[in-house]
Amino acid sequence: MRPSREAGMGQAGRCVGSMVALCGLLLAVACGDASVDASCEANGKGNQDTLELLTRVLEQKRNQTGLYLARARCYYFLGSYAQALQDASEVIRRLPNKADGYLIRAKAGKMLGQIPQALDDYSTSIRLRPGAEAHYGRGLTYVREYQGKDREALDDFTAAIRFDSKHVGAYKARAEIYSRHEQFQNALQDAEIVLKLDAATPNAYCNVGFAHYALGHDAEGRKFLNTCYQKDSDPHTRGYYETEVRKVLAARQPRRNSGGGYQSDVRKKTPYEREMERQQNVYESLRNSGFNDRAEACRMDGSKC
Repeated sequence: MRPSREAGMGQAGRCVGSMVALCGLLLAVACGDASVDASCEANGKGNQDTLELLTRVLEQKRNQTGLYLARARCYYFLGSYAQALQDASEVIRRLPNKADGYLIRAKAGKMLGQIPQALDDYSTSIRLRPGAEAHYGRGLTYVREYQGKDREALDDFTAAIRFDSKHVGAYKARAEIYSRHEQFQNALQDAEIVLKLDAATPNAYCNVGFAHYALGHDAEGRKFLNTCYQKDSDPHTRGYYETEVRKVLAARQPRRNSGGGYQSDVRKKTPYEREMERQQNVYESLRNSGFNDRAEACRMDGSKC
């Protein structure tokens, strides 16, 4: 069967578009523009095409450090972390004070499990040019990979918010730390900001609802929890938060020991342990439901659970 005229035109259009993009990159490189920044971005539909174009240009112009940085970003967003780390390392070798090189290498290294090096790279990026992304990344590394680093993580999330007042992830992560340390008023404030900035954030309504319960605002807490359950029908989500609410309610009631007095030193899970349990439940629920990509994102970054 002969291909349709429209299909042929569509294919030709794509070829022309690729050639135009390639010529644009070649022209920029020929003019000595080392800061060519390809359009790769998270979930970008054209990332693969951009990667291929950058690779073809670099075959001719290997002296353009900016193109290695652009390709490192493409590799990272496409999940090719080893290649992203390699290109970022090349950028750092050529330009030791290039903050973006350290930032991309930190992110790729973290995904490859190279945690100490990733932490060092985040810190170097912050030293050279502090910004929201580097502070947020280092904060998550402290939270997910180290114990006893909540204070450092809290400082990083606060710094990220200072650089970007609409950074949803930083507010959410900071709220979780506040909640772990039973600073529920602060947790509620951050959770409400998350809800305002992005109501689609997983469990946003649940986090606000639980914070209200922890502060004794039961009616308000129930309202937000019910909304959360309507938006997230996963029974594991309901089960986790209802269990936490029961713990809050039970903690308000004094308990008697075997001698008739009231118990004062009953061992219970810490807020940190409860948060880790919640994240594990969410991870298992996503995995069992077939949402493997979301489950892996949750495992690597608790703010996405």
